[in-house]
Amino acid sequence: MTAPCPSCGQLDQVQHVPAVYYGGHSYFRGQGPTVAVPAGDGVIYTSSQVSGVSVTGVARALDPFPPPRRNGGLVAGMVLLLMAGSCFLWLPFSAVGDPPPGGTGALVLGIVLLALPSAAVFGGLGTLVWLYVRRLRAHRRRRAGVPAAQALWEQGWFCHRCGGVYLAQGQLMAPARFRELVGEAGGY
Repeated sequence: MTAPCPSCGQLDQVQHVPAVYYGGHSYFRGQGPTVAVPAGDGVIYTSSQVSGVSVTGVARALDPFPPPRRNGGLVAGMVLLLMAGSCFLWLPFSAVGDPPPGGTGALVLGIVLLALPSAAVFGGLGTLVWLYVRRLRAHRRRRAGVPAAQALWEQGWFCHRCGGVYLAQGQLMAPARFRELVGEAGGY
């Protein structure tokens, strides 16, 4: 059992934070609207299946974990830069087959100038790889802190009357502040 809310002193509207969080998720499935689609000489009537999750604002505010970051954009950028850099690699080889006038110095200068676009693209690729590795390390660090964050999160109580969260012998705080404390306990 927990102590009453430190703000209002009541216990009737107090609920355990995990119960508020999981109770705020509603799963739905249904039939979408019927649509008439022209097909040849006739019309076909079709409808779609609709399903999803509805999350209340309180449940969203009490979410113990930060939203996962997607890496698809970084991976797509790396692939595109790798392809572009590979195409630019052919430029220096074109200077070897048809050297510019001026001897060896002009040939070296021509190769260096034609290799600059490829070097710049591969430099950008290196930057994206570095960002991707940083993101993977941060994700690994967050995963390691999940047990500590969840242990603190499970000790919280939510007062529906006051709209705040408190720990057993603590002060009432906003859900955002509670979420910050949970993140600090988890190291993220």
